Amino acid sequence: MTMQKIMVYTLAAMLGLSSCPLLAEGGAYQIELIVFIQTMSNTDVFEQVVSQIKWPSDLTELSAYKKPDATTLDGSYAALSKDPAYKPILHVVWIQPTVDGGLSAPVHIQSSDGKLNGYVQMLQGQGLQMTVDLELTANPGDGSVKSGVYRLNEKRAIKLNEVYYLDHPKFGIVAKISPL
Repeated sequence: MTMQKIMVYTLAAMLGLSSCPLLAEGGAYQIELIVFIQTMSNTDVFEQVVSQIKWPSDLTELSAYKKPDATTLDGSYAALSKDPAYKPILHVVWIQPTVDGGLSAPVHIQSSDGKLNGYVQMLQGQGLQMTVDLELTANPGDGSVKSGVYRLNEKRAIKLNEVYYLDHPKFGIVAKISPL
């Protein structure tokens, strides 16, 4: 390790800069997601009926990653569960190794019933970015007027240890990425 890196690590630790991307360099991230359905009615029209995800070739199954000993969004999950406007459908957390200056492997995210399907991918460069491409399939039997596919496709710059909310009229995501 160079003297410059040691000085940056020491300075970051002294200042408590937990959102500095350098803290995860050479280590790993803990990635935590809560996916929930929004049960509020809306007037948006959705025409998608088939998947439009462009699947990456190097997709890795979530089960391939180690699970951490503790989660940090349990309070958010409990709050969503208590509010009748939301219905949590997935709470996942995994440890993902960092990749120097490049894309991490995209992680396959899928609910046990298969209605939620897609991937999450991290990009570490001059900053940290999270790409989320998830689709939720609705069937007439689960309260929707007609079957359809709802897609949340977003790329967002993030800071470590901050909680993010990604929104779609039909479902949403609460996400937190922390360095290990």
